[in-house]
Amino acid sequence: MKIGVPKEIISQEYRVSINPETAKLLLESSHQLFIQKNAGADSGYSDQEYASLGCTILDSATDVFHQSDLIVKVKEPSLDEVELMRNKMLFTYLHLSSSKVLTEKLLECNVTALAYETVVINNETPMLKPMSEIAGRLSLLDSIELLKKSKGGKGKLISGTSLSDPANVLIIGAGIVGVNAMQMSLGLGANTTILDINNELLSKIKTQYPAVNIGTSSKELIEGLLPIADVVIGAVLTPGAKPPTVVTREMLSLMQDKSILSDVAIDQGGCFETSKPTTHSEPTYEIDGIIHYCVKNIPSAVPFTATNALNEATKPFIGRLASSGIEGLKSNKNLLMALNTHEGCLVNKEVADAHDLEYSDPSNIL
Repeated sequence: MKIGVPKEIISQEYRVSINPETAKLLLESSHQLFIQKNAGADSGYSDQEYASLGCTILDSATDVFHQSDLIVKVKEPSLDEVELMRNKMLFTYLHLSSSKVLTEKLLECNVTALAYETVVINNETPMLKPMSEIAGRLSLLDSIELLKKSKGGKGKLISGTSLSDPANVLIIGAGIVGVNAMQMSLGLGANTTILDINNELLSKIKTQYPAVNIGTSSKELIEGLLPIADVVIGAVLTPGAKPPTVVTREMLSLMQDKSILSDVAIDQGGCFETSKPTTHSEPTYEIDGIIHYCVKNIPSAVPFTATNALNEATKPFIGRLASSGIEGLKSNKNLLMALNTHEGCLVNKEVADAHDLEYSDPSNIL
């Protein structure tokens, strides 16, 4: 198969979808790779490194799209990129539940779009997990920076000292993001509370991390904890779907001035009512005196680590898709879960429900 790797275009997105190791494996399986010039440069990989393996380096994204049958990206495409993908395959993070416009554009352009994040195996999202680990850890580290007075925060040290109390960190959601944020928070000495609706999961976490406070997530409990929280991390995930709102605009009035809301679920639409996407260059905004941090591509801040972790998770799936094509989805349930749009039909029920669009059973479409 002819596989294209364009340079990512959203603000400060430094990752690349296929690193040289993955490229080598694909080339050894007789696939062709077309890499846009400098696509891997920000992750530490030169054009020469790709070319020496046998990849073709092309000057523009347009050239890459034109030459390729399968486009592999990191982040969701722009509408202009989708226009260049008519009747082609796309494999990337899509997060379609957060964008009806992108969903409809993919349908209009007859793109066969597969999403990393909608594959769920044994209750885990294998292609989302590595980025969730990074995002969870960085969400806490970035919040520490935002607590500084020089950054507009309260002027609190996350750990406190021998003579002053540590900061209070509230994490809503005990999945991969939440647990990784919790590990960082506990390790740095913060008073840490994690909430979830899964009591069995919370019990396991408490056994492994006795210092953490746990609680069954509810509106009442969150309202009771917000007045003392210095940092609130939203780590709620419903694979493929928009997450529930766990902090409303009205609830902001319960919080102390300059407290921090970090919404790691923003890719899927966000779990705070007042969340809106931000960038690494302008990561925050304030509403009612509360600092909001809602960067959509948190792991891009560490592109070398993130690119290689992503590739470790995606390369088996990319290899299978490249070798078997659409026909292979019929016999591969895991890859079939990745399929979101095909032949102008929306085949992901969670996305269809999020936007009140017609859903088609993928087994019937294929």
